[in-house]
Amino acid sequence: MTLKLKDVLGKKVLIAGEAGTGKTMLLVRLLEEVNAQGLSHEATLIDLAPKKLGEFGGKVTDYLHQVSGIRLLMPVNVYAPRLSGKTKEEVLLLAEKNRETIEPLLKEFLSKPTRMLFVNDLTIYIHVGDPSLLEKCIEASETFVGTVYYGTKLQDDKGSGITVRERTLTEKIMEKVDRVIFLE
Repeated sequence: MTLKLKDVLGKKVLIAGEAGTGKTMLLVRLLEEVNAQGLSHEATLIDLAPKKLGEFGGKVTDYLHQVSGIRLLMPVNVYAPRLSGKTKEEVLLLAEKNRETIEPLLKEFLSKPTRMLFVNDLTIYIHVGDPSLLEKCIEASETFVGTVYYGTKLQDDKGSGITVRERTLTEKIMEKVDRVIFLE
């Protein structure tokens, strides 16, 4: 899939798909264009992806080593609750730890928004986070591009309910953006 910066400027766009379909790489290419066009001072990247576990996960900074002047907001630790948690309680605990470290970053963005906002793996936050806070961030930017997990490989949430919540809230966000790009 070819997606250019000019295709997303002034729009709200979600890149959705199964794990390992190239969502993060598509985001990386857009950020490279932001840098190449000298627009990095107008962009924020909130990278919420956990470290790569097999075919799952992967941060933008794993692929884009020179973020240049793009403001980078990234939690120190991000967990993959469904992959790392062995019980319902562990899955929910890891999801809550993610929320606790991500929420301040979203509030930081809102305190000083940029014209462009890029969010890698926003589904990590909506496992237990406040969707209205995320929506405020999307609305605060003129251009928004986010990646979301939308698949079936990560269904087993050990009975925690985060998979159903993630799917429901992702679909609500899909209804509010200008364009959803599905990668297979």
